[in-house]
Amino acid sequence: MSDEVVRETITVQADGRTTIPDKIRKALNINQQKAFCEIETYGKDKAVIRVMSRWAPNKSEAKP
Repeated sequence: MSDEVVRETITVQADGRTTIPDKIRKALNINQQKAFCEIETYGKDKAVIRVMSRWAPNKSEAKP
């Protein structure tokens, strides 16, 4: 397990969709994959992202 600290901005839209930047995706080992994550908040400005499962998209879902 790495002690690497990654600081980046994550965008959460009004409908709840979350965009995780590439820098964080790489640190969480979810590049080119979809992931089911749990986000737990601590106070006003802290959160923990827990990756529950990850999977590669089907070929029909993959971007050309």
